Amino acid sequence: MINIRTFRPADADAVRALFARGQLDFAEGTPLEADVRHYIEHSLAADLSDIPANYLERPRSAFWVAEQDSAIKGTVGVQQVDDSEAELRRMSVSASIRRRGLGRRLLETVEDFCRREGYSRIALSTVIHLEPAVKMYAAYGFEATRQEPYGPMTVQYFVKQL
Repeated sequence: MINIRTFRPADADAVRALFARGQLDFAEGTPLEADVRHYIEHSLAADLSDIPANYLERPRSAFWVAEQDSAIKGTVGVQQVDDSEAELRRMSVSASIRRRGLGRRLLETVEDFCRREGYSRIALSTVIHLEPAVKMYAAYGFEATRQEPYGPMTVQYFVKQL
């Protein structure tokens, strides 16, 4: 059974490892690998370096982990953009349980939180080489709004109205 709960500081190393592995799963051995590794380093040094300060201690923001048998199998965060918009961030699901509904459960957790907090929309961005994520977001009602280059990668932006 998978339990989705609020992040605890003891989860930090497992969260960072899952995020890095999740990014590399779709880039290792491809021409994008070096750029993805750079993105991972930047992300780990930015908000993932201090999840409590960047998510839990901020108003109307949160960070969750999905735990199975004491192992972190998924992550997702939400940060306030403004009074009406939240940004979904750092969604990752372990390869060992992908395509079993955990991504949808994490999205439902985010959406429920955002509705309770009074947001009217959720925004997110992802790189298009993460094809399963792009498909999942679209299937869950997120609408693509624009694309832009990020080095040799392409970032796809999505919004969901609540």
